Formats: sequence, structure tokens, C-alpha cells
Amino acid sequence: MQNLQIIISGKLQKTGFPFYVKQFAQLNNIKGFVKYSSVSSIIIEAEGNEANLNIFIEYCRIGPEGSVITSVNISQGQLLNHASFKIN
Repeated sequence: MQNLQIIISGKLQKTGFPFYVKQFAQLNNIKGFVKYSSVSSIIIEAEGNEANLNIFIEYCRIGPEGSVITSVNISQGQLLNHASFKIN
């Protein structure tokens, strides 16, 4: 298990990005949260096994229809053992 902090920037508003991320996370046993940090960026904290997190990152890089991803920054975080995946 590992914890990743993912910051995604671009055209994200009104694309359903948080729901897009949450649905994929729940289907792939990833715990944590997603929240807007500004109009053009989202913060994701994701915990899971390395293989699932790698797939999750690639999914986030694509984004939902209508979104335009301009940057994805990933860093290691401290494992917090989240119980589920939430939209904050």
C-alpha cells in the first residue's frame, strides 16, 4: 500500500471530474478523496497497491469528456488508511 498526492490542473470545472475519479477509485479498491483546490485544479489523495494506483494515474491523465488536462503532479504521501473514497 502507498499514498499518492496528485494535483491535476487544466479545464476541469463542469466536467464531472470528481465523480469520474470517485467511480474509478471505488471500482479499483483505491481509498482517499478528491476535492477542488481552485477553479482550475483538483487535489486527489489516493491509497492503494502500486498496480492499481498506476492505472488510476493514467485514468486521471485522460479525464472525463470535456476536460483538458494541462499538468499532473504526483508526490508520495504518508499512508493514512482511508476507509473509502470521498468527494470533499
